[in-house]
Amino acid sequence: MRKPSLVMTFPTTAAAMSCEELCGKRGLGGRMIPVPAQISAGCGLAWKAAPEDRGAYEAALSEAGVPFEAMTVVELLEFVR
Repeated sequence: MRKPSLVMTFPTTAAAMSCEELCGKRGLGGRMIPVPAQISAGCGLAWKAAPEDRGAYEAALSEAGVPFEAMTVVELLEFVR
């Protein structure tokens, strides 16, 4: 089943890893994924999260000085276990 997801892309792998660390410290949900084929990015990693949390991510990344390229909502496959 496809589901809308917020995909954040980064200019460097270091920025992507900083996002992962920041989200873990602040309890923001999401996970690291390979950049989906529908998007182009500076590095091959992206952060996937719920679209309704976009504002929280923009604020957290800006406040921490973590650079990101774009935040895009993309329909991604979700696997149910």
